[in-house]
Amino acid sequence: MPAWLSLNLPVGGPALGIILILIGIVILIFPRIINYLIGAALILSGITFCIGGSWLLGILSIIFGIVVFIFPRILNYIVGIYLIIIGLGMLIAAAAAGWALWTLIVGGLTLLFGIIVMVNPGVLNGLVAVIFIIQGIFILAKSFGWF
Repeated sequence: MPAWLSLNLPVGGPALGIILILIGIVILIFPRIINYLIGAALILSGITFCIGGSWLLGILSIIFGIVVFIFPRILNYIVGIYLIIIGLGMLIAAAAAGWALWTLIVGGLTLLFGIIVMVNPGVLNGLVAVIFIIQGIFILAKSFGWF
């Protein structure tokens, strides 16, 4: 890697924890910002794919990024549908395995959460913000030797 690209920043530590906490707070204040950030990331990765020679993947990524900018809540519905499908698959797997308890519990919770996200898609952005804040707290706690 060229020297001008290397920032020599630590991979973990207090800085990362503080950044994650701040990102979580910003998402709590502006919940839709994460959808726009994902849309921008899709467009940038699409451009990168096109530059790398993967035209089909690049164009699809750019198109989906533009769709996300036009309809930002579409990501929440896609995640909700994904959770419902995964939850149903886990419940079927639990039935096939003789009603395995943990698979049944996780599958049921995943299905329930998918339904909740489909009914109220805004709850997903709030949960992502809470996850970022908790991750930041854990990183800070580990950096300072609290556990």
